[in-house]
Amino acid sequence: MDPRLTRLLDTFRALGPTAVAFSGGVDSSLALWAAATALGEGAVGVNVRSEFVCGHERERAERLGAFLGREAGARVLVRGISILAEEAVRANTAQRCYLCKGRVLEAVRQGAAEHFGAAGRPAAALAEGTNADDDPARPGRRAVAEFGAHSPLAACCIDKAGVRELARAIGLPNADDPSNSCLATRVPEGHELSYKRLTAIEGMERVARELGLVDLRARLVPCKNGGQALGQDAVRLLVRPGQLLLAQSLCARLEERARFFGFRHFSLGERT
Repeated sequence: MDPRLTRLLDTFRALGPTAVAFSGGVDSSLALWAAATALGEGAVGVNVRSEFVCGHERERAERLGAFLGREAGARVLVRGISILAEEAVRANTAQRCYLCKGRVLEAVRQGAAEHFGAAGRPAAALAEGTNADDDPARPGRRAVAEFGAHSPLAACCIDKAGVRELARAIGLPNADDPSNSCLATRVPEGHELSYKRLTAIEGMERVARELGLVDLRARLVPCKNGGQALGQDAVRLLVRPGQLLLAQSLCARLEERARFFGFRHFSLGERT
């Protein structure tokens, strides 16, 4: 076995019963695989869903949860939260990621208590999928520290390339999936997050994928006069350079769908 996997399994064994924040991405999938392999029934994944998680990501989490259940005996709980119910989150300040991560970890902790049972037992450890490449200054890292959550991949010095290498070695089907971020990152900081804006962005990205584009982002371009209505927003679709010609050939169809979703203007750009 790869010595990095050995260290990772040993890390989970040292933690004891653990709930892993599981998104379906390759980082948290590797973490959950290791937890389930090391701890058996002492591990559980908790998939937390909010308005920031698009349908594409929810479907992937379901597929990966089922795969890890078959291959590693992992169990996954699904918990829903309404992150837009928080006024401070809707304001979309520099603290958004910190606030959201805290809500997610709270849901993971509650899921762990329900799953393992709180009476007469120590609380289960919390773990999440930060790897050694992730910036320790990210606001969400503060929430991880405040909750006492563990980051076993980072602790074992496994970077993103190492995560993908190990994921391929153990047969995870998402080993080479493009990295993704939540829908809130498509809206510039300081501009209000709303259900209408997020669903319009999600719809734009879904249409682009259906037309054959991959690894893309639909960035909201707010109205310069500060208007908050969706009909005043524009959208800019960013694609990888290798797909720019395809995107340009689809421009008329993409622009039509952008207007359907309520955007006043559509443009294309390169995602580097």
